[in-house]
Amino acid sequence: MTEIDAAPPTFASAPPERIDIGGGALLVRCRTDRSAAAVAAVNTSLDHLRPWMAWAGAPTTEAAMATFFAASEELWEQRRDFGYSIVDPADTVVLGGCGLHGRLGPHGLEIGYWVHVDHIGQGLATAASRGLTDAALSIEGIDRVRIQCVEDNVRSARVPAKLGFTLEGVSVQEDGPCAGRPTQVWSIDRPTWIAGRLEPAP
Repeated sequence: MTEIDAAPPTFASAPPERIDIGGGALLVRCRTDRSAAAVAAVNTSLDHLRPWMAWAGAPTTEAAMATFFAASEELWEQRRDFGYSIVDPADTVVLGGCGLHGRLGPHGLEIGYWVHVDHIGQGLATAASRGLTDAALSIEGIDRVRIQCVEDNVRSARVPAKLGFTLEGVSVQEDGPCAGRPTQVWSIDRPTWIAGRLEPAP
């Protein structure tokens, strides 16, 4: 689950609705019929998520998740915000959530992610963010991708670092999912990302 910007811009196209990120996991476009599985994943993971995610302060409900997913579906159709569930190959178990969010104006997208407590430390957030960066920069007009995380969330900060993002600095956000807390801001531009993807594996 991630927060949705109230008035993001409209983008030239939408990313793929399904992205295979390897390791037996997929990113699939959020749907209301996945609400029960998402609630189970979120509520099981609350103790893990609460220090880092403003929306994880209390258990959620299937009705609340369905409302959130319905809003996500509408914003996707408008090409304004793109929410995904991270699922197993059979699309029966929710392993986390992520998305591309229109918080940077018309030429950038921000990645958000969370992972089920039973699946942390398995590279899911990194794989999801790699797939989302590829997807974001395939959209005409997008030339920058950003990842933010609370300053002391060391595990989350490893994700953009591994992917070659640059740490722009730490600031206190006025709004968004990290509002009011010192936040690491990481970003990468299209040429840097492409160059990194073309480098041969060590």
